[in-house]
Amino acid sequence: MSLSSELGIVGIIVLEFALVLGISPLLSGVIRKIKSRSQGRVGFPIFQSYRDLGKLFHKGSVYAESASAVTEWAPLISFGALIAAIPLVPWLVLPSPFGFAGDLILFVGLLALSRFMTALAALDAGSTFGGMGSTRDMWIGALLEPAFLLTIFAWGAPSGSTGASTIALHSISLGLANFSPPMLLATTAFVFVLFAETGRLPFDNPATHLELTMIHEAMVLDYSGRELLLIEWGKAVKFTLLTGLLLTVLLPWGLSLSLGILVLLAIAVVVAKLLGASVIIGALETRFAKLRLFRVVDFAAVATVLALGSISLTYLVGV
Repeated sequence: MSLSSELGIVGIIVLEFALVLGISPLLSGVIRKIKSRSQGRVGFPIFQSYRDLGKLFHKGSVYAESASAVTEWAPLISFGALIAAIPLVPWLVLPSPFGFAGDLILFVGLLALSRFMTALAALDAGSTFGGMGSTRDMWIGALLEPAFLLTIFAWGAPSGSTGASTIALHSISLGLANFSPPMLLATTAFVFVLFAETGRLPFDNPATHLELTMIHEAMVLDYSGRELLLIEWGKAVKFTLLTGLLLTVLLPWGLSLSLGILVLLAIAVVVAKLLGASVIIGALETRFAKLRLFRVVDFAAVATVLALGSISLTYLVGV
């Protein structure tokens, strides 16, 4: 590999990190705006999330007397796990510079690590609400993680790989045939997973102020300052990661197949797709009410069955 190619790969990786980290707060702002409009309110500007993160950066941190070093370091480790997952998704170029066979299995593992560290910190602080929120969050994660993995296997079955780049290249080669029944079943299952993993309605309500119904927000009540910044920014990055993965598999067109000027076009296409997906997800979220906790089992079961149905159609029927 020549020096110019190596520099080009480094540049692509830097662009991908900058793209995901930079646009994540904007996507959160778009969803908040959509939800506000649906309720007849003006709502915050879509760039308000950047201002909120900036305020948190300049504020000091306060810890509970019972907290240990886990509370201090958990947000950084959780955020770092999400950052490490960024290059596993092909954002601009196919094949991805960091792609390898089975990278989506690592992707699931990194998201699970991020969730675990946040829940562990909530327990470490000794707060009643933190313990309640972390227990609920880990329970929902345990229910949805099988569906998450089965969806990855369903997406990878036609190409024989769980590598994101291989799946995306196979989807491009299929053209409109990519919208097959197995793909649509697996995608529907993944949408359930996306809503649950990112703490959105109907699984959780990120805008709630009722302590007894909080899940994610209950886990971060004891945080402030830069640690809270990492948690809130990480939540936005996680949404961007999952949405980007969905778009890469379902709508991979627009990604560049070489290191060249087309990368700039790919940036514009990815931004447009992410903004469009955020509008759709925000509109969908306004149609849901908060589920009772025991009803989450039903949604997890439906997602698992849909993913299994997708795999069955691929292998047994040959669709």
